Amino acid sequence: MKYMNSQKKLFLFFFFLLSACIFCACNNKGGLGDPVVTYYWYNADGKEYHKENVQKGEQVKNPSLPSDTDKWDYIEWEKKTDTTFYAVREPKVTYFQGNVFQIIIKDLGGNPVSTGSGFVFNRDGWFVTNAHVMKGAYFADAVFNIPNEEEGESYTYLDITMGTYYNANKDIYIGQIKNYSSIIQHYKEIPIETSYSQGDVSYSVGYPQSSVELKLNKGVVTENWADLYEKLYSGNTYICSSAYIAPGSSGGILVDDELRVIGITTLGWTNDEDKFISGASISAFNFKNTLENTNEDELLHVSIRFHADESDFIMYFLRGIDDHRKGKAEMTTANNGATSIIYEWKNTGTLSGGGYYEENYTKIVASNGFIGLTLDVYFSAGGRLEVILLGTYDPVKEIDDFSFSYKFYYNNSKWYGLVSDNVNYSTNYSLSLNSYYTDKSYGYTITSEDILDAKEFFNRFYMQLLNDLHDVTRLP
Repeated sequence: MKYMNSQKKLFLFFFFLLSACIFCACNNKGGLGDPVVTYYWYNADGKEYHKENVQKGEQVKNPSLPSDTDKWDYIEWEKKTDTTFYAVREPKVTYFQGNVFQIIIKDLGGNPVSTGSGFVFNRDGWFVTNAHVMKGAYFADAVFNIPNEEEGESYTYLDITMGTYYNANKDIYIGQIKNYSSIIQHYKEIPIETSYSQGDVSYSVGYPQSSVELKLNKGVVTENWADLYEKLYSGNTYICSSAYIAPGSSGGILVDDELRVIGITTLGWTNDEDKFISGASISAFNFKNTLENTNEDELLHVSIRFHADESDFIMYFLRGIDDHRKGKAEMTTANNGATSIIYEWKNTGTLSGGGYYEENYTKIVASNGFIGLTLDVYFSAGGRLEVILLGTYDPVKEIDDFSFSYKFYYNNSKWYGLVSDNVNYSTNYSLSLNSYYTDKSYGYTITSEDILDAKEFFNRFYMQLLNDLHDVTRLP
């Protein structure tokens, strides 16, 4: 009985062993003893995407790549080991089109003079850029790679009118874009990150070489850099990266492989052949707190922030632009790039002693500070009067570098004139015209009354200019 029980137990042991082998073989999709290899596919962030058991020797087939998103394009599977693959992805430049924009700096006449890049960091249109991008600006446009269907334009132009923070040492400027709400649907909540390591993947995003299109360039973080000057005066730390930076990139962003902002692209180095070597970006550590504590109460108009001593003339010129829009003045641009606002008036009247006169009056205000007044009067009896006052706006003297010309023609070919290019004047309206010379036709004697007439015209013209300047009290 004991013997039979032992046989039975041995039989049962082999039965179960055979069953286990068959079960394992069936589940491994191979015959008894055939080896099986497990392959793994991972997303770019390291998370498992797919796993498959394949009999050794069989050809493995990659699964489909992860679906593209508004943030990433998936390119290929990269083989890391014999059994592991990682998805290779590239960021979409369109992901940044509502945040990274081109800055076009303009002179007082609205003419472009330089470009840079900027980064919108909140939904109210607040942006950060380099201070050197904005320095000297009278006006600035924010140009986004977003079609403006309403205007039928390939890009969207918005105004940069106000700024709240300017630090030349730290090379940071913070301002606000007017009417950013019109493209708010394109805004992305892009985080700001202060940690990074050498060797990390990085991307520069901006408008290098004043490109008309937003550009994204890949590189790696190479090192931190701060020379003695930076340590002493700005305290900035710069991230060096092989991601391409060129003039026009300034004020754009450097992002990591998760597309978090780690710096503001600021400067680049080239070799003797003018080929890019490395770029430097102000580390987010240097400005993150400043962005979070932006004080709206300190907003100042861009023109006034950078040209406070010219504020009277700026407002005066802007009123001229407004008059041009209303059809009250002409506007032209000269070969030297200066934009001029031109007013013209014509008037006729009767003279107390009989006859009539016709006068033509012209005023010119140019963006480079030039101001001119001219009066040309014709009399029915044949006489003519010409008065010209030319000057340049000066923040201290208000109007400087005068030249004044007064010339009266009689109907009998006699005339006299008074000219001065060294005017003795003051800003308290106590004016005189002591430095002048006179000229006349043959046989005409210049009287004291003639000189007095000329001086009175000078005072009238000069006071008119000052009154015009002081009459403008705010920016339009």
